[in-house]
Amino acid sequence: EYPTCDHWSYDFNSEDYKKSLVDWLPKNEDKPIFFYVHIPFCEQLCWFCTCSKFIIKDYEEVKDYLNYLHKEIDLLFRFLNENKIKLNVQTVYFGGGSPTILNREDLKNLVDKLKGLFDWSKVVNFTIESDPRRVDEDRLLYNHNMCGANRISFGMQDFDPNVQRRVNRIQPAELFKKILTKKVREAYKIIAFDLLIGQPGQTPETMAKTCGQIVELQPTLVQLSLMAYKPWVAKHQIKMLTEGPLPDFLERKELLEVIHKKLKAAGYIRTGFECYSLPDDQMTKAFREGTAHYGASGHQTGGRVNFVAVGSSAKGNLGDDYYSQSYYDLPSYKRCLDKREFPTFRGMKLSKDDKIRQHVTQQFRSYFKIDFKQFKRNFKINSEEYFSKEIEYLGEMIKDGLVTVSNDGIKMTELGRDFSQNISNVFDKYDPPTKSYNERLATIKKAKLAQAKAQELI
Repeated sequence: EYPTCDHWSYDFNSEDYKKSLVDWLPKNEDKPIFFYVHIPFCEQLCWFCTCSKFIIKDYEEVKDYLNYLHKEIDLLFRFLNENKIKLNVQTVYFGGGSPTILNREDLKNLVDKLKGLFDWSKVVNFTIESDPRRVDEDRLLYNHNMCGANRISFGMQDFDPNVQRRVNRIQPAELFKKILTKKVREAYKIIAFDLLIGQPGQTPETMAKTCGQIVELQPTLVQLSLMAYKPWVAKHQIKMLTEGPLPDFLERKELLEVIHKKLKAAGYIRTGFECYSLPDDQMTKAFREGTAHYGASGHQTGGRVNFVAVGSSAKGNLGDDYYSQSYYDLPSYKRCLDKREFPTFRGMKLSKDDKIRQHVTQQFRSYFKIDFKQFKRNFKINSEEYFSKEIEYLGEMIKDGLVTVSNDGIKMTELGRDFSQNISNVFDKYDPPTKSYNERLATIKKAKLAQAKAQELI
């Protein structure tokens, strides 16, 4: 998202969230909704992880959380019904943590609850993120046949045994071969693999082998991600360094070049900054038609996606007007729901400048370019004047062959596509490339203080 959540207001609360729903939804009833459900539990900690999650051994903790999740869903739809608002849900996504931690009965109860609250016949994609170590063919077919899931997202990450050992996530390619049977492939129209770049032990040689195994397994979609090393958020990440450093910036670039070469040779098409898909996949069609979108859950089809999210730490956005996020910690999340309040931790209403720069980020990440005519049409601005300072700053990147600037717009070169984050960053008013380390640290401390203050209120 832009601006990133570090810059959202901690004064944005339950009442503000309700106002945003009433302000935006009635005027946009036809807009598709991406309904996100967060299940924040895993059975084992992956040392690369910066997601919001809790490692648990006792399933009773999951059941307790589900009671509160049902409370939040009831609170949301009661409020929507009172205001005569209907959600045009076209995508449902269960993320985590690991949603496959739910037993069959609890998963089906949750799905059945949602089916009774909005028109499920309009749902085109229903994804359940799945931990390949915790599912088998029978469970995946149950998720499809009894719950309606038609899209799987696997945290594949890497197939090299040494890399898997160093990040505490052992899941050999043979495991995927065993569960991705003919019946499973017939049941799921989209099978997505997440491939994480920058893990310890990754080399061009190991990545070439991993890509070969990916091609053999034929997922319809491969979502790339550059690993974020944030030990101030996730102290356990330090464990990855015990046998040596992580790949540096240039080494990660080499890894990306291997991925590009291998996947393109196998017929995959690059359909976004962090995305490869097969020619007949929905994502390829969306990319060619200009209806792909880069969002919090990676590249998605369907154009501009509006998130309504439930669960601890879940983030939502309504058009390009509002952002919101629930509390991370479970005590704060539960406290709000016990008081029949939405568990809103922070959020913001975007200014016109926020919306313009958000669109820049989306266009660069989704299509590797921005079209000045589109900005004039959508925002009534002269892009060359509006972004004059940014275009001047791009001078070095132009010399390096990363971008070209013309009267029509700004376009990334083939080389520049791997530097999409850096190029987008030039247009970021909140975290510009000139911002110092201490300034960034102050933003992080502010977020931690807000979280601590919330917990003190329990």
